[in-house]
Amino acid sequence: MTPKRGEVGKAHVAMGFSRATRDELARIMPERRCCQLAELAGLAYMDGTLTSHGYDVVAGQAAAARKVYLLFKQLYQPRMEVKVRHRARFGKQPVYIVGIGQQRKLERITKSLAGVERRYTLERWGKACCRKAFLRGVYLGRGSVTEPSKNYHLEIITNTFSQAALVQGCIETFGLSCGVVQRKNRVTLYFKDAGQIGQFLGLLGAHTSVLRLESVRVMKEMRNQANRLVNCETANMDKTLEASLRQVENIRLIQEKMGLESLPPDLQEISQLRLEYPYASLKELGELLDVSLSKSGVNHRLRKLEAIADELREVDGH
Repeated sequence: MTPKRGEVGKAHVAMGFSRATRDELARIMPERRCCQLAELAGLAYMDGTLTSHGYDVVAGQAAAARKVYLLFKQLYQPRMEVKVRHRARFGKQPVYIVGIGQQRKLERITKSLAGVERRYTLERWGKACCRKAFLRGVYLGRGSVTEPSKNYHLEIITNTFSQAALVQGCIETFGLSCGVVQRKNRVTLYFKDAGQIGQFLGLLGAHTSVLRLESVRVMKEMRNQANRLVNCETANMDKTLEASLRQVENIRLIQEKMGLESLPPDLQEISQLRLEYPYASLKELGELLDVSLSKSGVNHRLRKLEAIADELREVDGH
């Protein structure tokens, strides 16, 4: 049944962002056979194993197991068996195993997958569409992404440095750069930049996830911008208030030591207004004068008063 418009977006809200992204990618079926093979090779490269009874691909998520099954069926129509293995530790998610038993097609399947793997190992990357499909398979098998409202973090867990280097090299062919870190016995590739995460998911075809990521990123930036503006406005208000209180202090000192009447008329006028309106801005003080004055003009008069007050303080200091 085809999802109705808007249902995919609602799914992102109903389930975790990482799972919704993986499910979105699992629904993509490449049109070209070469891309189907490349995506299957990506899944098999991470978790495929040739065993005594055939070939197994292990998937930690149902969406990845479903994609493995569909790709094998589309490409080779082999006899397959899907098993579910429950991990020993309580609370762990089950593991899905898509197995191809001994049959005539087995050798052909393993050779074709190994051929694609060797192509990427030798850095003969081929067409961009196939590289994207390969990375989609890799991500479906071992990738996860954090809920963007909490943090920006996407990672792909590999088994070895050589495996990580191959995937990293393929990613870099698209102009993206990911970090690499070793955690215990695994090597993890990761992105922590929202822009690069969006570009990478877009390459894989997770366009609904990219839209949600961008929506969250825009909201975060707007919130941060609003906070910066509020902080800036608060800082400006603090500076204005501090300057006003200093000006009042200067005028009261002059008033106490020599009297305001000893000042020139222009300084008397501004002194009286500042005492009467201690919290008014320079612009407002300028408009209250008998002859309006600009902010710089008001500031000039207040600086003269400050110089007089400083001289009085020096005299008191001696």
